[in-house]
Amino acid sequence: MIEETISQPAVPLQLEHILTSAVVLNWNALTQSAAGRVRIEYHIGLDGSVEYLKLWKSAREYWSLICDFSVHPGWSDGPRFSNGFHSRSLGRLLQSIVMNQGLFGHGLRPNSNGLLEVGTPTLEDIGDAQLQVSQTFQRAS
Repeated sequence: MIEETISQPAVPLQLEHILTSAVVLNWNALTQSAAGRVRIEYHIGLDGSVEYLKLWKSAREYWSLICDFSVHPGWSDGPRFSNGFHSRSLGRLLQSIVMNQGLFGHGLRPNSNGLLEVGTPTLEDIGDAQLQVSQTFQRAS
């Protein structure tokens, strides 16, 4: 008798998890201190994909724009950093995420917004983020 293995489709990684990992891996470039919060805002367009995203850093009660990224061709060549922030690795990672949106699920309706806040990562968070990003983009290649 021949046994057949039926593979179940892999559950896509959630967009919020990969965006959180991108922030965690670039925490030092985004915050001048160990403590703080980073907010990720994104918009899901009518086609169900991310149209734009913005990252903000909290300094006490004030939120300062880190970068914004419009996905529309011609509108942007990638993330635009503001207010003295810059991270080449974050820019590349955000571009990889946006260019490979089919790898990620988000559970949001078309024409809706997503919001995440990321606090100071632990060493375990950093390790998990490194593993998640490397596994995700190794599968994509």
